[in-house]
Amino acid sequence: MSLGFLPFHPFPLMPVVALPRPLDPISSGRRVLPRNKDFLNKHGHRHHSFDPEKAPYPLSYDRQVLELESMDLSFILRMTKSVSFASFLDGSPRRSLDLGCGGGTWVLEAAKEWPDCHFVGFDLVDVQIPLSLLEPGIASRITWVHGNFLTTKLPFDDDEFDHVHMQGLGRGIPENKVSEVNRVLSPGGVVEVIEHDIMFPTLPRWFTAPLRVRNKRSDSIHHPNGHRGATLPPPLTDSRPLPHDHVLLESLYYGVFENRFINLRPTAILPIHFTSNFRQVISAPLVYFRMPAIPPLPALPQPLLANALLMGGDVDKSEAGSLPSTSSDLPTLRPNSVSFSSTESRRTSHSESTEKSSLFDQSYSISDANTQLTSVSGEPPSPRSPKTVQSTKLPLYVIDWSSAESTMGSGSNSRFLIPLQEVDKLNETSLAMHLYWSYQSVLACQESMWEELVDRMRNRPDELRELGWESDLELNELESRTKFEVLVERYTQDMQARVSLWCSLAELGWPVPPREPLSKAELVEEERLHHAMLEARRYASEDDLQTYCRSVRSFVGSKSC
Repeated sequence: MSLGFLPFHPFPLMPVVALPRPLDPISSGRRVLPRNKDFLNKHGHRHHSFDPEKAPYPLSYDRQVLELESMDLSFILRMTKSVSFASFLDGSPRRSLDLGCGGGTWVLEAAKEWPDCHFVGFDLVDVQIPLSLLEPGIASRITWVHGNFLTTKLPFDDDEFDHVHMQGLGRGIPENKVSEVNRVLSPGGVVEVIEHDIMFPTLPRWFTAPLRVRNKRSDSIHHPNGHRGATLPPPLTDSRPLPHDHVLLESLYYGVFENRFINLRPTAILPIHFTSNFRQVISAPLVYFRMPAIPPLPALPQPLLANALLMGGDVDKSEAGSLPSTSSDLPTLRPNSVSFSSTESRRTSHSESTEKSSLFDQSYSISDANTQLTSVSGEPPSPRSPKTVQSTKLPLYVIDWSSAESTMGSGSNSRFLIPLQEVDKLNETSLAMHLYWSYQSVLACQESMWEELVDRMRNRPDELRELGWESDLELNELESRTKFEVLVERYTQDMQARVSLWCSLAELGWPVPPREPLSKAELVEEERLHHAMLEARRYASEDDLQTYCRSVRSFVGSKSC
């Protein structure tokens, strides 16, 4: 899929429910499959019931996964002001096929933009919005068709469509299936593909280590000298240190696709098959989006009033609100960028952020990531001096122009598929949503990763030991499952801390909800965690601040007349 992100979805996604709806084929004599209820429930997640060898798509069909389509569509609309990257010489298409339509998000928006076009959304399973819930003028021009594209031909006639849209199919369909798309596309018809590489976003240890160390309340009240210092745990001394905390999940995630013979970099393979089947092909360059800037820490809550302890913890909100904040100087917006002066682009070209609405328009360094915290006693902590760095702005994205191709001659320019002037208008919040999309895509494969883990426990236990998993043959499946879910939950919480949704909402004007007041002991514990996180940020390296979290590439071509 593509990327992206407006603050709100262009329309609300409907719940994924199986409601009856009338069949409305767009051509006579065509058999449209009934709504498919044959889903497998895997530990509360909905998956298709096909054999992985016949349908290798490993993601679930949970609602939060389907809603990622709206984020992608929002990006396309933001960048191109249209549902399509392609240019149509004779007006909008008349018959369009959305191959791998998912929940039908793109079809519904395209039906609004192209009022004279009939649409067919084809997908493996029936998770699309019921047509009975749509306006009649739109529902009459849409048909949902279901089948397995890998085992059978597409159930359409030759040369039937003058436009084919494909997005994010690299996680379930081999690249050589492009030839079947050529069959159903009419001469002169346009095909467009939006694809991304498979990435597992990771976090460095300096970021995750403080999140692991939360002192118990009993520890936080046995320091009469008021010491609240916290430092990053020392580096691992193991002879085989792991690069980050989630290396096992990363290995399982990539293993899911590799064992299903799915290429991890479809954007590198697609041009070969695309140029072999279509003419006037434009392959846009590969665009990498980096991780968002390190967010500020949320403000500490108010201390609990002494008389509230006597009243069972209740406190007058008006009285609590009159207290000075323990971290009133903390920034509430995400900085534009965090970088070292020696930063160099890893690709041939890049563009810097032009965000103007942030409070952090000036250069920003690691040491500025948070202002000083104020302790309960009113004395500011005194951590050691930060490393001296000269801050510069990081580009929001990096472009690999070497991947751009065109078969249309010198008169065509592949950069026109990517309106960079629109991309330049994005801000750090958009990068946070890129990261959200990426880690949610990982979580969507949770059950497939579990199956990969079970297979390794049975057949390759030595590989797991190298990744920190102590595989005990006597450990029953329930205990192993619980252990696995702890790893997934830890990854989720770490990514939530890195995305910092509260910070993005603050940038959009939403006030941060105040937290409940804490007792002095609880507040000391919170301060200790804040200190640890501030101290940890001093360990950041250049590579940590320039890691990519998503990549995307688009292709447009046409069928020979």
